[in-house]
Amino acid sequence: MSWNGEYERLGFSVSPDEERSDAQTTAVTSESAAATLDNETTPKARTISRRRLIGVDVLIGITTLLLIIAMFSVWANRLLFNPDNWSNTSTQLLQNPDVRSATANYVVDQLYANVNVAALIRQGLPPRLAPLADPAAGALRNAAVQGTELALARPRVQNLWAQANRAADQTFINVVNGGKGVVSTNHGAVTLNLGAILENVAARLGLPSGLTSKLPSNIAMLTVFKSNQLKTVQDAGQAIKGLALWLTILCPLLYALAIFLARGHRRRTLMTVGFAGIFAGVLVFFGRNILQTQLTNSLTNDASLRPAIRATIGISTQLLSEVAGAVVFVGILLVIAAWFAGPARLARLGREGIAPFLRDHVGATYAIALGLLALLFIWDPIPATGTPAGIITFIVLGLVGTELLRVQTAREFPEARAGAATHAVRTRLAGMRRSAPSNSAAASTAEQLKQLAELRDHGSLTAEEYQTAKEQLLHG
Repeated sequence: MSWNGEYERLGFSVSPDEERSDAQTTAVTSESAAATLDNETTPKARTISRRRLIGVDVLIGITTLLLIIAMFSVWANRLLFNPDNWSNTSTQLLQNPDVRSATANYVVDQLYANVNVAALIRQGLPPRLAPLADPAAGALRNAAVQGTELALARPRVQNLWAQANRAADQTFINVVNGGKGVVSTNHGAVTLNLGAILENVAARLGLPSGLTSKLPSNIAMLTVFKSNQLKTVQDAGQAIKGLALWLTILCPLLYALAIFLARGHRRRTLMTVGFAGIFAGVLVFFGRNILQTQLTNSLTNDASLRPAIRATIGISTQLLSEVAGAVVFVGILLVIAAWFAGPARLARLGREGIAPFLRDHVGATYAIALGLLALLFIWDPIPATGTPAGIITFIVLGLVGTELLRVQTAREFPEARAGAATHAVRTRLAGMRRSAPSNSAAASTAEQLKQLAELRDHGSLTAEEYQTAKEQLLHG
């Protein structure tokens, strides 16, 4: 496309002499107009010093490490200091076939090791059949394992198991909180009372009642920890509770501080924070998988026990996966928000399209935001969206984000009208499909440059397309 051809397309006739005499002047004038338009339409970008940017990145890195520690602390706190969670996790363990089989074998082993089953059988046999007691006891062992496993699968036994674990965890919480309540009667020891379960299993196997009273105390009452370990347990428990609380507060504040310090680079910093959260969550997921394999192999060399141990670790760390999933979910939301606020063509067109509605219908805008938050709470994809504190936090963040979006669109598109973005896209597509240039009313070079700049600002042209069109317009 030649300079002369452009003027002829716009309806002007230029002689060769005029072209030669005015070419240099026109080019200089057009270049000046283009520079003026660039300065007027392109806002001055705020810059951030390299030193500050490095400091922000270091702060994000340190906070991400603290976030990983926080996830493990929150997991331990939710598992150990919530009797409902502990009871539910324990019940899930008993419902697992591998764990149930291993538990049944353990119960029967302890029963045979501490009770003379052959003597009990001999008491019920006639004297002539007494020699058969020992073989019968041996033959009963396999049946006892199967019967015990069947009993452990019954809802009644699982309810007894859940109640015993709930009581033990409540005692543990009382110990950590200072030894109040039933702890004083137990002298600081935490035990798991399996007596009711053993009685139920014994009755199903046809053994006499009151069997648990004949068993050693370490069988019917499983000691979790003893009173001489009280100080260590209390210190560890308080540390877990403190880390879970303070790191949950500190990590968001440090990320917010990093965004605040990154003046002129905040949108990208917000995206970096989002990716950091995703990275931390994924790292915890991988850590959980490694824990299941490596810890299982280190705890036992017996291949028959490894499935039960692996299942135990997997079920026990299920809450950890939920915590990591929540962090990844929030990180994805932050990345999407940062992208939508950025210069990408689709994001800019989207902001221009909703700018009139955000400006003219403030009440409806916030109503829609609250409606979307309500759908999020109904969906409840992460534990935080189902708790009062989490709901309040998401509502505050959602309303603040909505206001920031309104301010940004009002600043970028103060004169935007409904349908303008759609019209711009359609106009551009129509222009691309046109095979011949339009012979519409003539326009000056400055006006054409202004139109190009407007198309660029509206997102209809990329920076590269704008620069190419400007060069063609100025130099042919």
